[in-house]
Amino acid sequence: MIRALIVDDEPLARRRVRMLLESHPDVEVVAECGSSREAAQVMASENASVLFLDIELSDDDGFAIASATDSGAKPTVVFVTAHEQYALRAFEANAADYLVKPFSQERFDRAMDRVRRFLESPAPRPAARPRRWRERFAIRGRDQVLFVKAASIDWIAAEGNYARLHTDEKSYLIRESLQNLEGELDPELFVRVHRSAMVNIERVRKLMVGAEGAFSIVLRNDATVPLGPSYREKLEQILMNR
Repeated sequence: MIRALIVDDEPLARRRVRMLLESHPDVEVVAECGSSREAAQVMASENASVLFLDIELSDDDGFAIASATDSGAKPTVVFVTAHEQYALRAFEANAADYLVKPFSQERFDRAMDRVRRFLESPAPRPAARPRRWRERFAIRGRDQVLFVKAASIDWIAAEGNYARLHTDEKSYLIRESLQNLEGELDPELFVRVHRSAMVNIERVRKLMVGAEGAFSIVLRNDATVPLGPSYREKLEQILMNR
């Protein structure tokens, strides 16, 4: 039996999920909660196998609830929200599905199929899980969210506590440090070449030596990136081995 916990601060939304679950006889709703505080109390005493979580709650958000659950008995999560912009973050959190209100019974049933597959798959041991490198960036604008693939980035420059992603078409300023990005991007693709720059190895065309012996990197689109002396040897070894 699948034990479900519904967490949403809107009673009508909770009722809607419960109604949709009626066509799934293998599911038992253990509780409904209107806040993260209620959810924490229920999860301390009830063993839920799937959480239907709203993201924007009155006292917290669904991501906080999902990350706070005991990793030893971590339930499968289905995010249920009226906002599309959190989809990438939800799947990075390994959610089974992401339902955007309003959704149909058919769409909900597909989510339940994914839940069953998640529950049937044996949970891997933490040490055995392969590292998932960041594959996309969500660039939030005034009225849209643009998704930029990491592989399409030529190089990344540090700008204080921010970083600028340079692609062939344009650049994007994001509120993340270069040091943080260095730990999230695939080291087989992105290499630190300066205290304020990283490059996509696939975009490197050649190395240039300046008049005073300073090196720089020339990319395929003719953009130039500084190469720090302490990073030169490592970069040359990588380029020679590719």
